[in-house]
Amino acid sequence: DISLAPLFRQRLAQRQAELRAIVRASSQASEDVDEVVDFKDVATEQELATLDEAKSDHAVHELEQVLSALHRLDDQSYGRCVGCGQAVDLRRLTAVPSAPFCTSCQAAFEHEQALAMRR
Repeated sequence: DISLAPLFRQRLAQRQAELRAIVRASSQASEDVDEVVDFKDVATEQELATLDEAKSDHAVHELEQVLSALHRLDDQSYGRCVGCGQAVDLRRLTAVPSAPFCTSCQAAFEHEQALAMRR
Protein backbone atom coordinates (compact mmCIF):
# COMPACT_ATOMS: atom_id res chain seq x y z
CA ASP A 1 0.00 0.00 0.00
CA ILE A 2 1.58 3.25 -1.18
CA SER A 3 -0.06 5.25 1.63
CA LEU A 4 2.04 3.33 4.17
CA ALA A 5 5.32 4.00 2.34
CA PRO A 6 6.32 6.97 4.56
CA LEU A 7 5.79 4.87 7.69
CA PHE A 8 7.90 2.02 6.33
CA ARG A 9 10.57 4.47 5.13
CA GLN A 10 10.75 5.97 8.64
CA ARG A 11 11.00 2.55 10.31
CA LEU A 12 13.66 1.41 7.85
CA ALA A 13 15.69 4.61 8.29
CA GLN A 14 15.55 4.22 12.06
CA ARG A 15 16.71 0.60 11.84
CA GLN A 16 19.45 1.64 9.42
CA ALA A 17 20.80 4.12 11.99
CA GLU A 18 20.66 1.48 14.75
CA LEU A 19 22.53 -1.07 12.64
CA ARG A 20 25.18 1.42 11.55
CA ALA A 21 25.79 2.21 15.24
CA ILE A 22 26.20 -1.50 16.04
CA VAL A 23 28.67 -1.99 13.18
CA ARG A 24 30.59 1.15 14.13
CA ALA A 25 30.77 0.12 17.81
CA SER A 26 31.90 -3.36 16.86
CA SER A 27 34.69 -2.11 14.62
CA GLN A 28 35.80 0.30 17.37
CA ALA A 29 35.79 -2.50 19.95
CA SER A 30 37.98 -4.68 17.73
CA GLU A 31 40.51 -1.84 17.54
CA ASP A 32 40.64 -1.50 21.34
CA VAL A 33 43.12 -4.18 22.31
CA ASP A 34 43.58 -4.68 26.04
CA GLU A 35 46.61 -6.30 27.59
CA VAL A 36 45.71 -9.83 28.59
CA VAL A 37 46.84 -10.97 32.03
CA ASP A 38 46.15 -14.73 32.21
CA PHE A 39 44.57 -17.68 30.37
CA LYS A 40 41.12 -17.00 31.85
CA ASP A 41 41.31 -13.47 30.49
CA VAL A 42 42.41 -14.82 27.10
CA ALA A 43 39.46 -17.22 26.97
CA THR A 44 37.01 -14.54 28.02
CA GLU A 45 38.40 -12.05 25.50
CA GLN A 46 38.20 -14.64 22.70
CA GLU A 47 34.63 -15.54 23.63
CA LEU A 48 33.59 -11.88 23.68
CA ALA A 49 35.36 -11.23 20.39
CA THR A 50 33.50 -14.16 18.79
CA LEU A 51 30.16 -12.86 20.06
CA ASP A 52 30.93 -9.33 18.88
CA GLU A 53 31.93 -10.62 15.46
CA ALA A 54 28.71 -12.63 15.14
CA LYS A 55 26.65 -9.61 16.22
CA SER A 56 28.48 -7.39 13.74
CA ASP A 57 28.07 -9.92 10.89
CA HIS A 58 24.34 -10.14 11.61
CA ALA A 59 24.06 -6.33 11.71
CA VAL A 60 25.90 -5.99 8.39
CA HIS A 61 23.59 -8.56 6.77
CA GLU A 62 20.47 -6.88 8.15
CA LEU A 63 21.78 -3.47 7.08
CA GLU A 64 22.11 -4.78 3.52
CA GLN A 65 18.48 -5.91 3.68
CA VAL A 66 17.35 -2.52 5.00
CA LEU A 67 19.23 -0.66 2.26
CA SER A 68 17.70 -2.97 -0.33
CA ALA A 69 14.21 -2.31 1.09
CA LEU A 70 14.83 1.46 0.93
CA HIS A 71 15.88 1.04 -2.71
CA ARG A 72 12.65 -0.88 -3.39
CA LEU A 73 10.71 1.99 -1.81
CA ASP A 74 12.49 4.41 -4.15
CA ASP A 75 11.75 2.36 -7.27
CA GLN A 76 8.20 1.63 -6.06
CA SER A 77 8.64 -2.15 -6.00
CA TYR A 78 8.47 -2.26 -2.19
CA GLY A 79 5.85 -4.69 -0.92
CA ARG A 80 6.28 -7.04 -3.88
CA CYS A 81 8.15 -10.31 -3.40
CA VAL A 82 11.51 -10.25 -5.19
CA GLY A 83 11.06 -13.98 -5.84
CA CYS A 84 7.60 -14.29 -7.36
CA GLY A 85 6.40 -10.70 -7.69
CA GLN A 86 3.29 -11.25 -5.59
CA ALA A 87 2.34 -8.84 -2.81
CA VAL A 88 4.06 -9.46 0.51
CA ASP A 89 1.50 -9.75 3.30
CA LEU A 90 1.16 -6.43 5.13
CA ARG A 91 1.43 -8.22 8.48
CA ARG A 92 4.81 -9.59 7.38
CA LEU A 93 6.04 -6.15 6.30
CA THR A 94 4.82 -4.67 9.56
CA ALA A 95 6.79 -7.27 11.52
CA VAL A 96 9.86 -7.22 9.24
CA PRO A 97 9.86 -4.04 7.10
CA SER A 98 12.94 -5.16 5.18
CA ALA A 99 11.41 -8.51 4.15
CA PRO A 100 12.20 -9.10 0.47
CA PHE A 101 10.11 -12.29 0.10
CA CYS A 102 6.57 -13.48 0.66
CA THR A 103 6.34 -16.32 3.18
CA SER A 104 6.36 -19.04 0.48
CA CYS A 105 9.46 -17.67 -1.26
CA GLN A 106 11.15 -17.07 2.10
CA ALA A 107 10.61 -20.73 3.03
CA ALA A 108 12.02 -21.84 -0.34
CA PHE A 109 15.01 -19.49 0.06
CA GLU A 110 15.76 -20.81 3.55
CA HIS A 111 15.43 -24.40 2.34
CA GLU A 112 17.93 -23.73 -0.47
CA GLN A 113 20.33 -22.10 1.98
CA ALA A 114 20.08 -25.09 4.33
CA LEU A 115 20.86 -27.46 1.47
CA ALA A 116 23.82 -25.33 0.41
CA MET A 117 25.19 -25.36 3.98
CA ARG A 118 25.15 -29.18 3.99
CA ARG A 119 27.28 -29.41 0.86
